[in-house]
Amino acid sequence: MQFNFFISKAVHVNENGISIINAKMKSNPQLDEIINCMGEASAKAQQLKQVITSNIRFFQTDQRIYMKSASKLCLGFIKVGKKNLFYRDFNGNIKELQPICVLDFYVHESVQRGGIGKILFEEMLKAEGIQANKLAYDRPSPKLLGFLKKHYNLCKYIPQNNNYVIYSQYFETDNSPTKQEFDQLDKMMQEMTISKQQQQKPQNQQYQFISPWATDQKLNNIYQTTTGMMSAQIHKR
Repeated sequence: MQFNFFISKAVHVNENGISIINAKMKSNPQLDEIINCMGEASAKAQQLKQVITSNIRFFQTDQRIYMKSASKLCLGFIKVGKKNLFYRDFNGNIKELQPICVLDFYVHESVQRGGIGKILFEEMLKAEGIQANKLAYDRPSPKLLGFLKKHYNLCKYIPQNNNYVIYSQYFETDNSPTKQEFDQLDKMMQEMTISKQQQQKPQNQQYQFISPWATDQKLNNIYQTTTGMMSAQIHKR
């Protein structure tokens, strides 16, 4: 969706074309226009009865919007936030959960099937420090369900009365580190290596020595001076 101003004039855009918007940010007319227009387009694309993303509703929450843009074009957005949900499992038992939820996800029709959705989704996962199977999805469209199956192998879930989708993998214990934990571990290892090198450097200098047969001119001068002084003392006696 094209606007008559650069997106960077309304909100900060990083080197990957991603903007992260939260309710603590100061709103401005251009940002309000972007959120409202993209929210309306999303509702129309999903055939919703009402718009679920607007500037008035958004800035009264603790939700986040991840937006992909290029110059004056807004290519898509994802809105996420925590929700209190009641989940009924296969045995009919009810659990109360507080997952981070994907509340709205839209990529403009002009750039669909071009990888924009995957880039946007990955940026969101990285910033939130979470995996796709640990999210809940509010009324996901058939396109979103297909997207999650294709890219994250998510397909098994129990339909809920509240229309949220929570995949069975949400409840599986996963002890493997996340990408964020991998990055932290890598940084720690680099710091340890640098620290070790700095500690070893003075020790290497401490054990340096000059062989007695060295022909360094400075050592020869010292030897000749010392020899001359000893000879002079002998003659004096």
